[in-house]
Amino acid sequence: MPNNQEQLNKAFPVSVSYTSMSRENDQQPPSSISELIRQHGESCQKDTASKASILEMMLESICNGVLLIEAESRTIVYANDAAAKAIGTTKEQMLGRICHEYTCPTKEGTCPILDLGKRINESEEVLLTADGAETPIIKTVVSVQWQDKMYLVESFTDITHFAKTYREQDKLRQKLEDMNKELTDFAYVVSHDLKAPLRGIKSLADWIICDHSTSLNKEGQEQLTLLQNRVDRMQELINGILEYSRLGQVSERPTEIDLNTLLPDIIDMLAISEDISIDIQKELPTLQCEKTRVSQIFQNLLSNAVKYRDKSKASIKVACSDDQAYWRFSITDNGPGIKKQYQDKIFQLFQTLQPKDESDSTGIGLSVVKKSVTMHGGRVWVESEVGQGSTFFFTLPKNEGTIP
Repeated sequence: MPNNQEQLNKAFPVSVSYTSMSRENDQQPPSSISELIRQHGESCQKDTASKASILEMMLESICNGVLLIEAESRTIVYANDAAAKAIGTTKEQMLGRICHEYTCPTKEGTCPILDLGKRINESEEVLLTADGAETPIIKTVVSVQWQDKMYLVESFTDITHFAKTYREQDKLRQKLEDMNKELTDFAYVVSHDLKAPLRGIKSLADWIICDHSTSLNKEGQEQLTLLQNRVDRMQELINGILEYSRLGQVSERPTEIDLNTLLPDIIDMLAISEDISIDIQKELPTLQCEKTRVSQIFQNLLSNAVKYRDKSKASIKVACSDDQAYWRFSITDNGPGIKKQYQDKIFQLFQTLQPKDESDSTGIGLSVVKKSVTMHGGRVWVESEVGQGSTFFFTLPKNEGTIP
């Protein structure tokens, strides 16, 4: 006839657990079912209390305010220290209060989760503090069900500092836009005031050469020719300054630009002579970009390669490679090359490699290239050796509209 202990073991085959429990607590195995249930209940209570303690510690340590709200009554049943501090009261005073007394005061009487059936995720709202002030917050609300009851878990972050920063940024941005507009207007006014007398000087020089060329000696004719050239250079300089100042002021709607079509059009406008060969890589990408700016980049780099050649047969190559998030373009020539110490300087405004009286360069073209590339999010640089030609590289970022 089996004894009580044998029956107990058959009904609850967990003797290993009992042994483990007795070793940990230095107690004897349970002598009855009621004792077993009591010990099991105590163990569950300890486990639940431990987990609750850890959860509360985590909620109290985070910087965000957290509220637990009973959905049916809209009352607050839990608040962490961060929430009480943000509202300016104590947790005890918040418990049992209606949540609309603190959050979303402009929507009092409605609950976006229950009444409107929405889910708030990082929504900008306001928090009503104990002294009646409104604090901007970013709030997230989710609904949860526990023990057949519906609750709302609401967490929020004070964004007062960020809102102030955004307002200051808006003011600075507006100030910068106003300054840029003033500079653009100034450039137009100055160019207009300068162009008028320059046109007069040019007309006067042309008239003197045309009507009095026979009465001028060789030196006088050379001086007038030099005057004409300087007037022309000054006009080009003014036009270059205007072009540079317009960058960033006037924007176009990005369109789909097929470089396989655009580059031949640019080369055709440059009126390339027969002693210059330009080799364009096949299958260039199609970009989603501003056509005018991209055209300026290629036009300035190609015209420089044509203008500053030092060989009877000039050779120019245009290529493109895939550089992960960017397209990397290169324009290579067999010209005189550029010394190392000047390879960064040439991208600065008004910088030229040749004396100004010996060249019609304004020193603006490569500055326009650099500014245009930078505004597109790319970069530009040159690799060159004296006597071995130069390769100008620039990158343009890929985007959703880029077609390989």
